Amino acid sequence: MKNRYLSRMLAGDRHYRNAFLLASAVPLVSAAAAAVILIWWDALVPLFPACPIRYLTGFNCLSCGATRSTLALLKGDIVTAVWYNPLYVLFLCLTAYYYARVVISLFVRPYRHYSPKITNRRILAAVAVAVFFTIIRNLPFYQTVFF
Repeated sequence: MKNRYLSRMLAGDRHYRNAFLLASAVPLVSAAAAAVILIWWDALVPLFPACPIRYLTGFNCLSCGATRSTLALLKGDIVTAVWYNPLYVLFLCLTAYYYARVVISLFVRPYRHYSPKITNRRILAAVAVAVFFTIIRNLPFYQTVFF
């Protein structure tokens, strides 16, 4: 199967060539963005706006701490990243897992692509987890009990 995929890509099949370019471009662009953020972090900090929900209400939103969590992950400090926003780190892990599955299915089984099934049940579960996490992280005992 793999040889058939490579032979079609090398023969000029546009669909397979574009899939290969996209599969290889996403990690390269992500690595370049990570390098820019790590090198020029001090100059980029003023460009990031403060959270408008926290500014208006005083409560943490679902994504509060995601920027600090991203920087901690880029520096390799996983514990600090989870402390800033555990749901965001989980989301990044799931995104990387599904991306790897899609890319592997492109190369191993080029005619049967893997695509995660988005059902109403999964959407409702994700919304419920997001609402529960937002409520829990705004309770006064959140920092003392969970961390």
